[in-house]
Amino acid sequence: MRNINCLILLTFLLIASIGISENIKRPSRKHLIYFENTPNELNVYKLYGRFDGNTVFILGGIQGDEPGGFLSADLYPNLQLETGNLIVVPRANFHSIIRNKRGIGKNGDMNRRFDTDTPEDINDQIVEIIKNLIAESDLFLNLHDGWGFYSDVWIDDMRNPKRFGQSVIADASTYITETDVLGLEAMAREVISIVNEKIEDKSHYFHFMNTNTLAPDTEFPEMLKSATCYALTQFGIPAFGIETSKNLKSLELKIRYHNYVINEFLKLVEVEPEHPAIIYEPPRLIYLLISINKNEPRLVDNNNTLRLIAGDVIKVTHIESNYERGLSCDILGVGTEQDFQKSVVLDKSTSIITKKDSKIIGKIYIRVDSLNCKFMTYILEVNGKNKAILHGQTLRVKRGDRIKIINVVLEGLNSSQVKVNLKGYVPQLSYNTGEDRGYLIDTSTLNWKKYSIYGKGKVYPIVVLKGEKEISRAFIYIKG
Repeated sequence: MRNINCLILLTFLLIASIGISENIKRPSRKHLIYFENTPNELNVYKLYGRFDGNTVFILGGIQGDEPGGFLSADLYPNLQLETGNLIVVPRANFHSIIRNKRGIGKNGDMNRRFDTDTPEDINDQIVEIIKNLIAESDLFLNLHDGWGFYSDVWIDDMRNPKRFGQSVIADASTYITETDVLGLEAMAREVISIVNEKIEDKSHYFHFMNTNTLAPDTEFPEMLKSATCYALTQFGIPAFGIETSKNLKSLELKIRYHNYVINEFLKLVEVEPEHPAIIYEPPRLIYLLISINKNEPRLVDNNNTLRLIAGDVIKVTHIESNYERGLSCDILGVGTEQDFQKSVVLDKSTSIITKKDSKIIGKIYIRVDSLNCKFMTYILEVNGKNKAILHGQTLRVKRGDRIKIINVVLEGLNSSQVKVNLKGYVPQLSYNTGEDRGYLIDTSTLNWKKYSIYGKGKVYPIVVLKGEKEISRAFIYIKG
């Protein structure tokens, strides 16, 4: 490992590994999911090397309009580590990523919520999880994309001390804890000097930016509420913001520059993974698996049309893309911006939009046809003889007659996708499913008046349900 200045070396000789248990299986990988299948889904990856060492926490996507950061972080969860540990949260604020906005909700920017101890909404709940992950870490890297290009001196509107792009940011030059002296600037400059050797365009060089967050006259007081300031002041660990420029021409370049910086910080603390390939392929949807009325899922290719009947219940059970993470699907007009694994009743035509982060990568069209239930036919058996009635009609029987509901028939309807229920009848089963076809029913036992029409125990409805929606009914009138 290359020589580093004594201050940096002292810093990491004194850093204590926090939260990494001695009985961790090594090497191994954990994947934790919070708020699963919601717009706020949070995926946390913990990677443990073959040998213990420092723990680096890589956080991406805390602000949803900065794709260079979260797509860079997305390349690290599948690494294999020889020494040390990684915590990776590629998309801290998935909801804002889906919308391509800096923040969502009344609290807005999630990176300005680390000064509160009382969670007010889902964003604050996520912040609490991030705080706990910081407590397990020895080095914290928060990935961003910022406007322009940082410069120590004013050059022009895009290159000046107020711009954040192409910088490594710390809240102080040095920070003194009870036991350590953290040489933040020295560490950052060591990394930057190596990274800049790899960058061909000198106008893209990284620079160190000290926000002097803790100084009374800081020009950036809002940074007191940030994740890096929290990590530094609450746990005494080195914490840096890594900013590529939003003004770089390609997304791949932003990802590459982020990874250059991350990889050098990993080397600095002796966490040496196999570096992920920096290859950015445009995301695309291949197909969705969609379950209809709880049946086996059907494969629907991108840009194809799925035909349904009004009242059908669908659930997207799988999204097949050329990427694994950052995927969401939105059944337009119902549900939320993340409808994956949710059962949804459809009464009209719509589309399913699939996104990779905020980018639409595919679309499934859904055509919903209405049924004319006036022509639904009820086939029944009365004392061994078949009878048929239409929607809304009444079958007259005598009390004591034995009846059986054989089936219901309607053109365009698969009768296996509906439930036929005789109100007031419960078969002798341990669990009542509400499906009454095929049972021999003694009408003398139909005495449950509260289910009868008018409450007199004579007229009982036969109800056809599609999902939870009633689509037709006929009646049995019991004389005597």
